[in-house]
Amino acid sequence: MKFSELSKSEKRLVGIVATLLVLLINVVVLQYFARTKAELARQLAQKASTRDSLQLLADTAPLWEKRAQWLQQHQPKLANDSAEGNALLTTLKESASKHGLSLSKQQLPTVRNENGGVAVPVQFELKGNWKGICSFLSELQTPERFVVIQQSKLRVDATDATQMQCDFTIAKWFAAR
Repeated sequence: MKFSELSKSEKRLVGIVATLLVLLINVVVLQYFARTKAELARQLAQKASTRDSLQLLADTAPLWEKRAQWLQQHQPKLANDSAEGNALLTTLKESASKHGLSLSKQQLPTVRNENGGVAVPVQFELKGNWKGICSFLSELQTPERFVVIQQSKLRVDATDATQMQCDFTIAKWFAAR
């Protein structure tokens, strides 16, 4: 059957169906291109972010080399695990008493090798006022001490609302063995 043999209403129906088919194909193609464009834009943003990060690392390389050199010169070497743990615990007790805090439930967990260094942790419970705890923590963390707070849990003391009760895991870092 030829198109010229169709009646006027049949020709109109074929035209409508053909128009809808062309529109449907255009919508599918446009959606594909829109998804592809969005994916390419996301990849471009990710690559730009990676490039910026690498550029920042390249720009700050001398600073990090200087810091690595300082770290190699100043970070202590671990001689005796238990002696260093006890020395850290003694330092923590002295600092806590200086700030009016009480230190209890001390434990010396096992020494761990992590990230190119050796961590000597100490777990303890600290009780005192908020200002004393802040001063205690501020005094602990200086660059020359190599002391980090690995874990902390702070809560208001159940018996006295003006006091804080804190569970800490604090470690001193030593150079790799």
